[in-house]
Amino acid sequence: MTGGKDLESFKEALAREHLEKVRLLERNRDEEIADLIAARRLSVQKKVSALRKEQEERFRFLAAEKRKSASASAGAFFLSEFSNLGTSFGEELRKMAETLRSSDREGYGRILARLAEEVLGACGRPAVLLVEKGDAELLRETAGNRSLFEGVEIREANLNGWGGCRAETENEILDNTLLTRWGRMSSRFSLRLSRLMHDSFTEIHRRISQL
Repeated sequence: MTGGKDLESFKEALAREHLEKVRLLERNRDEEIADLIAARRLSVQKKVSALRKEQEERFRFLAAEKRKSASASAGAFFLSEFSNLGTSFGEELRKMAETLRSSDREGYGRILARLAEEVLGACGRPAVLLVEKGDAELLRETAGNRSLFEGVEIREANLNGWGGCRAETENEILDNTLLTRWGRMSSRFSLRLSRLMHDSFTEIHRRISQL
């Protein structure tokens, strides 16, 4: 009887030992799987982090390039508009001068007389006063200060089509055509326009830099 009990106890001990080994193997397996999962998760996180960093750097680079491109485009646009405004304004003045000469002879005559008096008051004598074709008689009719025209010969010539006059003496040439007067004014016009456009461009550049 005792031998039978010892055998059963031995079998039970072997079963418990086997069960414990199985449990230990299962724990080791579970721990290895958990370690593999953790390592895989960490690897994935690192890759995702590296990819996110790469994408952020690429986005910053592309954004900077876009800002540069936008700023350059804005600068080119403003330079083009600046040139176009100056050219178009000069062209508008030319058309206005031509219209004045052809459609309002009385008004143009008064302007021409003032231009002639201005230039003759600044030059010596004798002098030749050149005006556009068809303007000599108009000047004679509208001139107010006749004494300024003493020692002055009025001649018609092809000047520049804008109107006005030019005085020539032995030692000097004084150009008082409307085109020349616009040329004197255009530098101040361009300076004012450039200041206005600079303020606008500075504001646009500030907004681009915030993109």
